Amino acid sequence: MILFAYAGNMNVEKFKKTVPSAHNMGIAKLPGYNFVFNSTGEDESAKANVVKSFEQDALVWGLLIELDDDERANFHDPTWSSTLKLEPALCFDLNDNIYHAEVFVTQPHAISTHLLPYDWYHAKILKLAKNADLPAAYISQIALMPYKVDPDEIRRQRRLKSL
Repeated sequence: MILFAYAGNMNVEKFKKTVPSAHNMGIAKLPGYNFVFNSTGEDESAKANVVKSFEQDALVWGLLIELDDDERANFHDPTWSSTLKLEPALCFDLNDNIYHAEVFVTQPHAISTHLLPYDWYHAKILKLAKNADLPAAYISQIALMPYKVDPDEIRRQRRLKSL
């Protein structure tokens, strides 16, 4: 299978620890979607998500990751959590080759429009986008998205240190 990875899943080396066959195919774009922070995290902050959009210029940048079908359960089993689902999507690489991929999307019951991501999580997503060499304009859009300081200072320092 091919996964369109965005946000935390763009850390392919970490992904390989769970899915050894994971192979980074390169940068890709997912048209017809917007990148947002609206998935309710366990820490009651917003996490990354992609949502379908009818805006003409709607586009999410990420990575295509190829993996063996028999390792699918290593990273997604619907019985673990009802928060995320994989849905089919058409993606394009930098040469406009089309790929049939799957993308993680947050289920409607787990979406919250009143939460913000924590500062360390926002910084992590920016770092991963830069490391993946995503377009600078796209990274700038994410950088401008609002976030809040994590009130748990111990967690905040631990997460910032791991960046």
